[in-house]
Amino acid sequence: MANLCDTQYKITGEKKAVADLWNTLQEMNVDEKNIWLGDLANHYGIDYKAKGFSVRGEIYWAEYEEDGDYALLSFDTETAWTACNDFFNALNDKFEGALSISYREIECGCGIFCVHDEGEHFPEECCVSANGEPFEVMCEEPFDTLADAIEEWCEKMDIGRDGRSDEEMHEYIKKYEYKDSDTYFYINKFEFE
Repeated sequence: MANLCDTQYKITGEKKAVADLWNTLQEMNVDEKNIWLGDLANHYGIDYKAKGFSVRGEIYWAEYEEDGDYALLSFDTETAWTACNDFFNALNDKFEGALSISYREIECGCGIFCVHDEGEHFPEECCVSANGEPFEVMCEEPFDTLADAIEEWCEKMDIGRDGRSDEEMHEYIKKYEYKDSDTYFYINKFEFE
């Protein structure tokens, strides 16, 4: 597979539609194996080839919650290059627009750090990837604010802001040269659609 895109989805909307999608994932044994998006497209009769969009990926984790009339289906996908949002829009069309689809899409190699939030599911401003001393290993760890991520770096490096703004500190951290070439601390800001 090409560069891998990891996308977290939060699906709400009409409870009957959300539950239908969850039941389908259960029938496909999502708790025991990964579900290929092509198989899900075929189940719902979506001709992705004719529509010209990709279903190259899989759902590798899913969870369902309900409380009264509210239902939330959460799942993570791993896809090639980018999220398969055209597929999920076509899936929503099958449910006559009854689903509200929010997602956070991350593909580091292509520089994709994108959020589409139709609720308050993904409020974090940025994520951090870090490795090496003095950092803990982090792989796209979300932070509420850019300032929080900067504070984490400052604490670990024992370096002060010296009056620099968040943007100035972000640039400073990007250009910082570590003694060990395996050490890094990347702050990636999410683009909100």
